[in-house]
Amino acid sequence: MKFKPLLLVLACTAFPVSQVVAQSPQTPQRPAPAKPATPAAKPATAAERTVTLGGGSGTTSRRPILTREELRACLNQEQAIRTRLAEHEAARAPLDREREGIAAAREALSAERVKVQAVTEQASAFRARMEAHAARVQQWNRDVEAFNARTPAGSAGERERLRINAEREALQKAQTEFEAERAALAASGDQVVSAYNANAKAVEARVMDWNTRNQAWNDAGQLLESERRGWVQECADRRYREDDEIAIKAGK
Repeated sequence: MKFKPLLLVLACTAFPVSQVVAQSPQTPQRPAPAKPATPAAKPATAAERTVTLGGGSGTTSRRPILTREELRACLNQEQAIRTRLAEHEAARAPLDREREGIAAAREALSAERVKVQAVTEQASAFRARMEAHAARVQQWNRDVEAFNARTPAGSAGERERLRINAEREALQKAQTEFEAERAALAASGDQVVSAYNANAKAVEARVMDWNTRNQAWNDAGQLLESERRGWVQECADRRYREDDEIAIKAGK
């Protein structure tokens, strides 16, 4: 009785787990440390004297005393800068809280990454076992070829025939188990990796959006600082008549 070669060799290809495509999200940028300074407060007024909005002596500037309309414009600009500065500072806290939330999301993502690594290790171990099984099948085929080419006589031949039959049954059973394990690992692995990639992509999008808004906050702060310096140059150290201030506050 001749044996036919057993075609049980499994393809030793990579385990079909989705590749991790999402990269570690960028680290949120730190807010710029410099913040616009608050325009200096006006000193207490006194009748029949000239003062400065910045509280200085005004001696460093040779520019003429502010007219009433110039003073009105300076006072309005000062209030506008103060209001915008308060709004700007209030917008910092939500950004900082969101940055903390992003940091927590990245920590959770690191925990998910451990699961992805476990899936990778399981796939690697499974691949090694498949390769060992394939080598076992190849050896069985060689034994069959040798037996068919020259069948041993007597009891020795019968023992070899029984051994080859038993090995074939063991290989067929192992192949069935491999196929079931392969399907289970593929399903669970795809689920873990897909979830990780989706979460990583979401975190990355949050980081990019936060960085954009944080940069806008920094740019707004620089603009405010530029306007404050312009106000200091044009208004803060120039003298004005106190009577004009009183008239402006009276609506004149």
